[in-house]
Amino acid sequence: MSAIPGKAPAVKLPPQVESARDLLLEELAKLLTVEETLVKLVLPQLVQEIQDDELKQAVQQHLEETRGHVGRVKDVFGALGATPRGAPALGLDGLRGERDSNVDKVVPALRGGVNCSAAMGAEHYEINAYEAAIRLAEAIGEPDAAGPLRENLREEVAALEKLAQHADRLARLAVEQRTPDS
Repeated sequence: MSAIPGKAPAVKLPPQVESARDLLLEELAKLLTVEETLVKLVLPQLVQEIQDDELKQAVQQHLEETRGHVGRVKDVFGALGATPRGAPALGLDGLRGERDSNVDKVVPALRGGVNCSAAMGAEHYEINAYEAAIRLAEAIGEPDAAGPLRENLREEVAALEKLAQHADRLARLAVEQRTPDS
């Protein structure tokens, strides 16, 4: 295969997804990438950057939960007789890029709200992915796979609810504080 000057090289496409089981494995691979990226990069970075003590504590707690999510997703691969592997999670990449762009635009007093909003976006993304994986696991008759995924989903929903409370509080604080353009 020859490369055309000035063009990106051709990308090798992944194997064809031909069954609901294959699709479930693709969803699990995406979830594994998301959870591992959150554990290794995103959440530790947020913990260091967040100035609000209450939000920082909530993110630290969810970092610990997320470590458990990685283990459960790997366990589900095992229950399905498959080798754990990651796959591109373009949605998370987009959320990270949007957050980075927004953080750079706002004054320090508003960064907590931006970080909280970005974390909520990640939770929504994960919740959607877990719901899809659970539906597929149930549809193919794999209750042993659906159980751990439900536990992760429960924790993701709880994390989203906590983040929403922090977002409300931080929004009120931002309105109360005088910023240079008030």
